[in-house]
Amino acid sequence: MCRDPLIALLKRMVKPALGCTEPAAIAIAVARAKQEAPGQCRNVRVRMSGNIFKNARGVGIPGTSEYGIHFAVALALVCGDWEKGLEVFSSVDDKAVKAAHELMKNVPIEVEVSSNEGNFFIEATIEADAVGKAVIRHAHTNIVRVERNGEVCFSKEDTVTPASQSKTEQVPLLSDMTMQDLRREVEAFPLEDIAFLIAGVPMNYRMAEIGLAQKPGLALGAALQGLMEDGLIERNMVNTVRMYAAAAADARMAGLKLPVMSSAGSGNHGITAILPPYIVCRQRNLDEEKLIRALAFSHLVTIAIKEFSGPLSPVCGCAIAAGIGAAVSIGWLLDCDDTQIAGIINSMSGTLAGMLCDGAKGGCAFKLATAAGEAVLCALLAQRNVFIRKNQGIVGVCPETTIQNVGRICTQGMGAVDSTVIGVMLAEEAASKAGNLASAGARA
Repeated sequence: MCRDPLIALLKRMVKPALGCTEPAAIAIAVARAKQEAPGQCRNVRVRMSGNIFKNARGVGIPGTSEYGIHFAVALALVCGDWEKGLEVFSSVDDKAVKAAHELMKNVPIEVEVSSNEGNFFIEATIEADAVGKAVIRHAHTNIVRVERNGEVCFSKEDTVTPASQSKTEQVPLLSDMTMQDLRREVEAFPLEDIAFLIAGVPMNYRMAEIGLAQKPGLALGAALQGLMEDGLIERNMVNTVRMYAAAAADARMAGLKLPVMSSAGSGNHGITAILPPYIVCRQRNLDEEKLIRALAFSHLVTIAIKEFSGPLSPVCGCAIAAGIGAAVSIGWLLDCDDTQIAGIINSMSGTLAGMLCDGAKGGCAFKLATAAGEAVLCALLAQRNVFIRKNQGIVGVCPETTIQNVGRICTQGMGAVDSTVIGVMLAEEAASKAGNLASAGARA
C-alpha cells in the first residue's frame, strides 16, 4: 500500500505560491544570505542555472509593476522573508517598492548564468558588514548551504536520489505503479485526507476572475471572453476552460499580489491542474467529493510526469505535465475507463510534447489556454474512443511508457534546444543593455 506516501506527497507538492516561483526562489536565497550579512549592503552577486534565469527574466513581481531578476533581488533585500517560502514577497508594499528602486541605484547587483551547476541552482552572495551566502538546489525552497564570512552556518546533502530518500519521501509514481493503480488509489483515499485540495479552487478561480475583470498582462482571457460574447467563437466547455486558464495566467504573470495553489513547484502548473477539472465539474453539476478526487488525480499525474521530465525542462510543463494531469482527471470525471484514460495520455503527449518552454512571462497565458483546452478536448474525444493508439511516434505500448518517452526527450534529447533558447535570451539581454547605454550616451 502506498496510500499514506501519496497523501504526504500531495501535501508536500500542492502549496500556495505568491508570484512566479523562480523569482521567489531567487528571493529566498537572497533573503537568507542577507540574514548572514548585517549592515549596509555594498554588493550583491547572484549565480543561477540557465533554467532559473529563463523562468525569472520576464515575469512580474507580486505587488509591483516591475519585472525581472534584478528587481526581485532588490525587493528581497528590502522586505523578503525567506521563512515564508514561496510567499517570500507577501510583505511587499509601496514603501518597499520605493526602497528597492533606491537600492538598485546605489548597490551593484550582478546576475550570472552558470552552465555547470545543473538545471536547478541558485547562489546568492551579499557583501555588507559580513559576507553572507546561500545556495538552493533541486527545489524552489531547498536551501542546502548557508555561509557567513566563508564559514558554514548550515548545510545538508544537496543530492536528491531515490536511494537517499525514505519511503515516505519518495515519489512512488509510475516507477512503482501503473496509471490504473494510481486511479484506484485516488478512488480509495479517505476523503478527509485529501479534502485540503479543495482550497486551490477558490484561490485559482479568484485569480482568473480578476484576470477577466481587470485585464492585466496580455488580457488574453478577457479577449477570449469577448470573442465568445461577439459570437466569433462558441461558448462551450473547451473555450470556457481556455478563457479561465488564460485569465489566471494573465493576472499571475503580470504580478498580481494574490497567491495561487501550485502543483509540483509551479503556480502555472497549479492553474492548469486545477481550473479545467473544476470548470468541468461545475458545468456537469458534479459533487464536491468527485471534484476533490479529480484534483488528487490531476496533481498526482502532474507530479509523476515532472519526475520524468525534470523540475525545469526544455518543454512547457504546464502543457506536458499539468495539461496531461488535467486531461486525465477530466477523463475520470467523464467516466472514461482505463483504456480511454491511457488514450488521453497518448493524445496529449502526441499533441503537446514539442511545446517549448521559453521562460515565464505574459505569453504563458497562450500556452496555458492551449493546454487547458486540449485537456478537455482530448478527454471528450477519448470518451468516444478517439485517441492516438500505441506505438505511434513517441507514444508507447502503455501510458507509463509514453510518459517515460516524453521524459527521455526532455532530459536527453532537448538539452541543446534548452541551451539555444537560453542563449537567445542572453543575447537579447546584452542587446537591450547596449541599447540602453547608447540611449543614455545620446542624452548626455
